[in-house]
Amino acid sequence: MQTKGDFFERERECERLFEAAGPFWFFTTEGLDRLLYSSREAFIAGTNILAISAAKSGVTVVSDTQMSNHHHVMARGSLSQAGAFREIFRDKSRRYQLSLGNKSLKDWDIRIDATEDVKVFRNRIAYIDRNAYVARRDSTPTGYPWGSGHLMFNGTLWMMSEGSPWGTLSIDKRRSICRSHDIDLPSSYRVLDGMILRSSFIDYQQTESLFHSANQYFSLLSRHGESDVEIAQMLGEGIQLPNEEVFQIVAQWHRGRSLRELTPVEKALAAKRMKLRLSSSNKQITQVLQLPPEEVERLFPVPR
Repeated sequence: MQTKGDFFERERECERLFEAAGPFWFFTTEGLDRLLYSSREAFIAGTNILAISAAKSGVTVVSDTQMSNHHHVMARGSLSQAGAFREIFRDKSRRYQLSLGNKSLKDWDIRIDATEDVKVFRNRIAYIDRNAYVARRDSTPTGYPWGSGHLMFNGTLWMMSEGSPWGTLSIDKRRSICRSHDIDLPSSYRVLDGMILRSSFIDYQQTESLFHSANQYFSLLSRHGESDVEIAQMLGEGIQLPNEEVFQIVAQWHRGRSLRELTPVEKALAAKRMKLRLSSSNKQITQVLQLPPEEVERLFPVPR
């Protein structure tokens, strides 16, 4: 059992490790109104672009999630390396999208935010690893295939396929993965089914070291997502939590009472709070609070 003294001692150690390893940078790409990746092959290409951009810029990726129209990445390195990563990643993504006949990403915005302390770091890691979970019903936080969440505190990794070391691939295969004649990548990179494995280029052990324990990580990962919405709003992103999480959050606002017991005035106030703090849609407000759709639309008119 961890005592209060143990907790503060571990926290000081995490703070020391954070300062020694940093600086850390949180990259968020602009959420597009079209798909960047609409197939398994496209997601693999996007993963490879991320790994190649990290190697060419010198940053070390410690966490990421790749969604169908945007990315979240946490990496460590100097400011100049972070800037180089952004430009290389943007350029390679633009070239890939053009090769598919898609619209240019020339002006694609990629935001870089400094990560000030270990507490902010942990919250952002949880946000990254929860991103797919809150957007997709077919994934768990650690079961999404296009992010690093499955690496965290996963004692079964040693039983999984290790892929092929980069240097053992044919020149043609390496050129195909890099989409370039420049195929100089770290020997530690491994490839499985044409994809550079996240386990070979993401320093998830660094990320693990900045949490007290697996328990702390999973507590943040499984928390109610109100803080995730706050981060998304800061980034200018749209995010909507699943109905189940929203119901639990709203229930906490009215502890000891069933939502069915709320008065019409209390439900109206809860609806406004849901819209402001949780970015809930009219449909979600209707479903969670059991309000008539016309009443919710009267509170939040939908443009016609």
